[in-house]
Amino acid sequence: MATVTTNYAAAASLTLTVTSLADGGYRESTAVDNSSNKYVDALVGGKIQIGAPTADGTIAIYAYGSYDGTEYTAGVTGTDGTITWGTTGSTGLDGFNNLPLLGVISVDATDDNDDARWGPYSVAQAFGGILPTKWGVVVKNSTGASLHATGTNNECQFMGIKYDVA
Repeated sequence: MATVTTNYAAAASLTLTVTSLADGGYRESTAVDNSSNKYVDALVGGKIQIGAPTADGTIAIYAYGSYDGTEYTAGVTGTDGTITWGTTGSTGLDGFNNLPLLGVISVDATDDNDDARWGPYSVAQAFGGILPTKWGVVVKNSTGASLHATGTNNECQFMGIKYDVA
């Protein structure tokens, strides 16, 4: 009888620049192209250096994916950059409400310059158990202040998962 074991790939960086992200701001990562590796899932996590929050707040981590390899959830672009959702035009119906939530980091006013660690979160779980061909994350800063201006400790990584059958 065959034995199935989990095979974890080495951690790889995901490009996500959250340095100085304003309160209420969103930032998307560069998309991960899974068409060659064909991972069945990816665990994503990292750390974000907090700025100087003035009250309790949160940092939300969302996932985005592509159903066809070119178009992404909620109108994100698949490149590292800030996001501004409008209320009219081509992105009028898009927005973070259409992104699956991976997790939330709680922050309080004493977290000035601290590193908030997050994950690991299953990306496939966010999409009903199937990892999209291309996927990434979106961060929403709701800490009451901008994230740290230097942010030397910021990182976002993922670990692809496959199954070995022997």
